Amino acid sequence: MTDDAYEFEYAIDESAMERGCDLWFALAPGYVEVPFRNLFADPESPEGARVVEAVESLLELVPQEQRAGFLEQLAEARALTSEMRREGVVSFAIGAHEGEDGTMLESVVMLARREIPWTPPKLAAARAATARKNALPVSVADLPCGPGAFTESLVELPAVADSRQRSLYEATAYLPFPDGLKLAVLTLTTTAVGAREHYRDVHRAMAEMVSFDNPLPEEFKAQIPESEVEASVRAVFG
Repeated sequence: MTDDAYEFEYAIDESAMERGCDLWFALAPGYVEVPFRNLFADPESPEGARVVEAVESLLELVPQEQRAGFLEQLAEARALTSEMRREGVVSFAIGAHEGEDGTMLESVVMLARREIPWTPPKLAAARAATARKNALPVSVADLPCGPGAFTESLVELPAVADSRQRSLYEATAYLPFPDGLKLAVLTLTTTAVGAREHYRDVHRAMAEMVSFDNPLPEEFKAQIPESEVEASVRAVFG
């Protein structure tokens, strides 16, 4: 089949329609975002219901015999919620993809935002990439959102962590905000070290989708609610 035979559709998350949103990106197919901020919410609440929906969507992607292990990973992710908040993580997604041999490959994608001292964006990207210990700076590139720097690393885990999986592949993109005061960090981590070339391409494609300007079509932008200040001004001046 040719590339023209495939049709892709994008689902717009409700967070992309918030007035104060200043960072947008798209997840690749096979990833489901986990609303980690709501992992401790009451299942009967709207937030808790979204967690249940996300978990059910994930389970549909995973073969029955692998679901127990997948749920264990989700439980570990729940325990990391507080640390993720401290690190500025704003999006957390789990991916499930079928490998060439039919096995299920699992990966995690995280998007974080960090405050930094004012730095020219290109320098901020390069500085962040070279400051990362045990990571190999791969490239600095001009992306649709501006300059960005990429690193890769293989992380060796202690035997006590998991006797079956001793290595993790991690790809990271450092993407400075145009104001030079914030940094978006997009990280993909997987135990499927042998598939790192595939995941490198997936990660790069997602980094190229990051935007600091609202990329939504005008008909969707028109649906974004007014801020309280805008509503007050309109009420006074019409």
